Amino acid sequence: MSDYMPEEVVTRILARVPAKSLLRFRCVSKSWKSLISSSDFISLHTRQAFLSEPAVPDDRVLVRHYSKPQRTELYSVHHDNEDFTVASGVKIDFPFRRLAQFYFRIVGFSNGLLCLSDDIFGYTNVIMLWNPLIRRKITLPLPRAIYKNLGPFMFVLGFGYDLKSNDFKVVRIAYDQSDSGYNLPPIVEVFALSAGNWREIEVNLPQNWIIEHFWTQAYVNGKVHWVAYRLNVEEYRTENLIMAFDLSNEVFEELLLPDALVVECTINLCTSVCKDSIAVLHYDKHVETGCCTIWLMQTYGDVKSWSKMYTVDFEGGLGRILSFRKDGTILLTARDGDLYSYDPNPRIQEIKYIGILGTKDSFFVDRYTESLALLIDGEQVLEGLPNVAESDSSGDENEGEDDRVEANELWKQSMMVEFLKALLEQTTMMQDPFV
Repeated sequence: MSDYMPEEVVTRILARVPAKSLLRFRCVSKSWKSLISSSDFISLHTRQAFLSEPAVPDDRVLVRHYSKPQRTELYSVHHDNEDFTVASGVKIDFPFRRLAQFYFRIVGFSNGLLCLSDDIFGYTNVIMLWNPLIRRKITLPLPRAIYKNLGPFMFVLGFGYDLKSNDFKVVRIAYDQSDSGYNLPPIVEVFALSAGNWREIEVNLPQNWIIEHFWTQAYVNGKVHWVAYRLNVEEYRTENLIMAFDLSNEVFEELLLPDALVVECTINLCTSVCKDSIAVLHYDKHVETGCCTIWLMQTYGDVKSWSKMYTVDFEGGLGRILSFRKDGTILLTARDGDLYSYDPNPRIQEIKYIGILGTKDSFFVDRYTESLALLIDGEQVLEGLPNVAESDSSGDENEGEDDRVEANELWKQSMMVEFLKALLEQTTMMQDPFV
């Protein structure tokens, strides 16, 4: 290891080195390669990467979108500066082009790992963890709660890093369906990367709250957060709150919403992350959105600290709110799929085109991080990204594909909205003895 420095000291120093550099350092010597590739070191480095605050904060941002000309999803890393410049030395080739129809749903991005699920345009039971830095992935085994065992069902996924056990976890909540709606309680399964299998846990969602498949997650403070709803039988209406799943203790917790959102249309709410806390996005409508109001829990866990930050009224049609930048501006998509930066300050309200065109629902944005996770237990994926010239389709066929992906996005949204509306109306009528 070194004639002048104890191995333990070298290990602790290397544990603070960026993952990309460590991949090169394996070529220094056999002993360094053995150390850096060991499970103990990877575990130590992963934990250190999650906990450490670098002297110069990493301002890089990961962006995913669906490219209609190339007919695949593309990943890029940008600096969170005024020009949103592409970060040099970081190239992410997407190797799973033909595994999903159009594009995967990104469940979450945590400590260098992406959780991908093929459940947007149809469900194939494919869930993957992928480390784009080291080009390794694992495909999760089948959970128990699938159509073959349950019949019609709905499920929701959550993903994040469990600091207590130094492990990555996926939680899956499955509701089987009957003529009267969802059967409660749901089946809850947890996949821990260290174990490599699904484990069913016996927990009850408090007060029979339901989390829907199409709501986004927000990973904050070691917990996964979603919007949830329940039927208030006495008043024949739905009520909303935030349901959190603690990845360490594997229990569900409740966070109350501001009074203004408790009885709002459930379909139009979703969670996000802002300033290391929870934000709730309240769209005026789920399909063909016109504006969005943003609420922030100023102090995480303190439900009295909810405050209304901004109302975003985007000219030309709002697509989705994606992320909050360090300068206070907001990344969002327009209805036509263009990516914009928007300054919500009432005295400014400046709109700036970023220069990335996708489809409005295919964008995913999160702070970019790197780790060595999956270096040992992951399967290497090296297939490169086909370029436009390699496409086996003509221009006319590509145009048809463009129309199809956006039509499917709109159809998916409309179907989810109509299904949930019908479900809530049916459940309310069954509970009301005077109907």
